Amino acid sequence: MFACYVVLLAWLDWIIHRSVVFVIVVGGGLIAAAVLRSRIAERLRPQLERLEEIPVPVQRLLISLAPLVYFLLRGQGTSGAGFAVTAAGALVASAVVFLGPKIDPPLGPFYAVRDRLLARWVRVLLAPVFGILVAFLVVHGSLADLPALFGGTTESPQSPVDESGRFFLATLLAGTGTVLLLREGGEKAR
Repeated sequence: MFACYVVLLAWLDWIIHRSVVFVIVVGGGLIAAAVLRSRIAERLRPQLERLEEIPVPVQRLLISLAPLVYFLLRGQGTSGAGFAVTAAGALVASAVVFLGPKIDPPLGPFYAVRDRLLARWVRVLLAPVFGILVAFLVVHGSLADLPALFGGTTESPQSPVDESGRFFLATLLAGTGTVLLLREGGEKAR
């Protein structure tokens, strides 16, 4: 499943930047790192032991913010909403890491119904699709331009510029919805 997410990320990066070298190097590097993770962990053990001194919630937050670092390093496209997306992503990640154990009990019935209706593998496949659709709908106001993601034509060929508020809201909604699809609540999360 990790490889599928890497392929999705590579495809989205290709649509935005059209850089074959970057897609191959980063995508291949991520897949190689996943395959060789035990060997990499063995070599990095001294550094990893120092990281264990950091409180567990902060460790989880740092790990969850890694995609935002990618976003900032790779560029934010033509929208100019990089700060808004980064702030909203960090807000969702922080809420999940620090408040997750407190909100899981009230969400227990939701998790039970969700798990009954959607198998885990379906939720894992649905999560990126849901996030992309929600974000696209909020930012563009319509799904009519969705073919642009697949190289198709669109009536509005440019991303909305100076719409940071929309990007912030889109990231909040997409992130929260994705968390609700994927989070294992209650006893499973501990």
